[in-house]
Amino acid sequence: MRVLLVDDEAAFARPLAERLELRGMETGVALDAEAALVMLAEGEWDLVFLDVGLPGMDGVTLLKILRERYPDLDVVMLSGAADMGRAVQAMRRGARNWLSKPVSVDGVLAECAKARDRAQARRQAARLAEAARLRSLGRVAEGVAHEVNNPLNIMVQAAGLIKDSLDDPEAAVLPDLEELRTAVDTIRAQSLRVREITRKLLMVGHGLDGRVQPLDVPEILARVLELTRSRLDGAGVRCELDFPPETRAARPLGSALELQQICLHLVENALDAMPEGGLLRIAARVRREEGAGDAAQGGEERGWYELRVADSGHGIAPDVLPHIFEPFFSTRESCGSKGLSGRYAGLGLTVARSLAHGRGYELTAVNGADGGAVFTLLLPLGTDGISI
Repeated sequence: MRVLLVDDEAAFARPLAERLELRGMETGVALDAEAALVMLAEGEWDLVFLDVGLPGMDGVTLLKILRERYPDLDVVMLSGAADMGRAVQAMRRGARNWLSKPVSVDGVLAECAKARDRAQARRQAARLAEAARLRSLGRVAEGVAHEVNNPLNIMVQAAGLIKDSLDDPEAAVLPDLEELRTAVDTIRAQSLRVREITRKLLMVGHGLDGRVQPLDVPEILARVLELTRSRLDGAGVRCELDFPPETRAARPLGSALELQQICLHLVENALDAMPEGGLLRIAARVRREEGAGDAAQGGEERGWYELRVADSGHGIAPDVLPHIFEPFFSTRESCGSKGLSGRYAGLGLTVARSLAHGRGYELTAVNGADGGAVFTLLLPLGTDGISI
């Protein structure tokens, strides 16, 4: 989890941040309200420890802003004995709790554990709601696919019959023969394209493979890159892989076919963002995180296999980012001299997230610090390196 410490006492905040990092958490330190707002705008945080007595804008005023901008963000106030009145005021404004200085590490870890559990509950509720929505969409898609595929099959067969007729020697006298052949090929190609769209529709809300097995993620990524090799080379996109030894040994559980499909959609989406070349970065790491207390003393250890797919495109506009996994959502400009630059979501990202959530994975998208988009896939791991 990611924890932000907002306190003007650097001698207190930075050592505490280091102790939390030793327990597997990502931390940040802001010494005033303005720095905290910048850090919150640049990335997602799970918990904020907020000092009441900040210089300039005080902690209670900052809390009011946080409640308006980030209503789901957990905030725990820190206060000295002289600030107890303002700490009570902060609780009325929506702070989760308050800790009296000097705080104990155990108290901080307990608040981190509570915030993590609340965040997981929110994610689970959102995942269940989205799964229900996708199941409903899937039922509609089944009917649409059935009704569309029947005439499509007739069209494909008819196009094939016309093509065979045009290949007959007697057809050589027909005017515009090559144009006719091109038109028939176009009809067949576009019909197959529509069939592929209906195939993807059937994936929404449904899995591809019920079998569960330990997954060799680097091997699956190698197959995906081989499938997209022609696009990579054609667009002049370089690919960098970063799989440390511990990620090669870890084996999340799932379906190799489904993970391959998820990764294929993520790579193809990255290529859509770099039509004129760029850098595709695929990195993995194993994240371990302890619960309240040390693992050696019975604290719960949680782990994830994290896979990141990052492109060097122009990133995702802030107003587009919340909708990037919606079906057929497009950021391309429809016409004009600027052409079709941008990122077209189509059904690929919708299918990827549907498959991921069906396995209990997490798939998120953010803009990278150096530009471009970063898609992160989290696969839960157990203590033995196998996902749970």
